Amino acid sequence: MNLGKCIISGLLALLIAAIVLPMSVCVYVTWTVHPGKNEAAIGFDPISMVRSSPSVWVIAVLIFGLGFYLQYRRLKARPRSSVQN
Repeated sequence: MNLGKCIISGLLALLIAAIVLPMSVCVYVTWTVHPGKNEAAIGFDPISMVRSSPSVWVIAVLIFGLGFYLQYRRLKARPRSSVQN
């Protein structure tokens, strides 16, 4: 049961890092940076970034591992309740 909770925590950490953070950066840049009259818009293509660089996969594994480890450590420190039959 604890292992399942740790895996879910790792996946949630990965989801937050992979979706929420880049989206918030894009929204912030969109609101703060406005192109001038003679400038063109800049596109953002996350699919090409994932295909071109294996470091993205390494970062994803590290984020998952960090979320997994922190949840595992938290559950190990929690005292167990004794169930009597």
